[in-house]
Amino acid sequence: MIATRGTLILGVLLALGAARPADAADLGGARGGSLKDDMPALMQQSAARFYVRADGSWANYDHPSITEDGKFDLVNARIGSSWSAGGGVGYYFNKNIRADLTYEHRFNASVTSDNMDPNVGGPRNFGIKSDLYLANLYYDFDSRGRFTPYVGAGLGWVNHKTSASSFTDACGCQGTIDAGSSSSVAGALMAGMAVNLTGRGAPAGSGIIEGGDAARNLYLDVGYRFLYLGDVVTGAVKGTPAVLGPATVVSSDPTVAGLTAHEFRVGLRYDFR
Repeated sequence: MIATRGTLILGVLLALGAARPADAADLGGARGGSLKDDMPALMQQSAARFYVRADGSWANYDHPSITEDGKFDLVNARIGSSWSAGGGVGYYFNKNIRADLTYEHRFNASVTSDNMDPNVGGPRNFGIKSDLYLANLYYDFDSRGRFTPYVGAGLGWVNHKTSASSFTDACGCQGTIDAGSSSSVAGALMAGMAVNLTGRGAPAGSGIIEGGDAARNLYLDVGYRFLYLGDVVTGAVKGTPAVLGPATVVSSDPTVAGLTAHEFRVGLRYDFR
């Protein structure tokens, strides 16, 4: 009898054990759904991930204010347009917020201006190249489509290098401008559009997989950026004004004050999943 009861209890336990997988898969009961039915909701939770980017831009500079020795305001000042190229790494905090660290090299922009002082004046022409480092924060608007607009802001640091040049000074003699180097705090404001190039998927950084399609990975990034690049300081200006004699430093620091630029940017962004 004991053996028969033991066999009966063992059989009941085995039957319950066999029923558990069906319950787990069906999660039926009070919720009335299955684990399979719940998967889309789980997949819609945000999933942070890294990305890399590569960018190029064309910059148009605002009319510059150039001073020399703090007392001469140079006239006819102009800065030509320039190009830049760079890249960076980023991180999605959720489907709307992301951030990245970027570096770019800004190619030569030509500066032309004139010092009208009758003793130490003359053209002040030189080139500017820069290395720009920014930490950027963005907000991606949740469009759930192929196009995702965004806005952003950046803060960082820039190093400027100016080229050496020569000129004819106010006395009709040859003068030179030494190469220079200077650094400044930099800032940026951005707005643009990310275009999905690889499948339909969900918004960038959302972790959503819709309709069985693989989530998108590659984006074309097109946008506008306003840049503040601080002051740019050249090397010494050397000339030969009659009252000072030959090879005399006539100015120590022609300075482009508060350089700003408006940029059109195009780049690619690739998500790691």
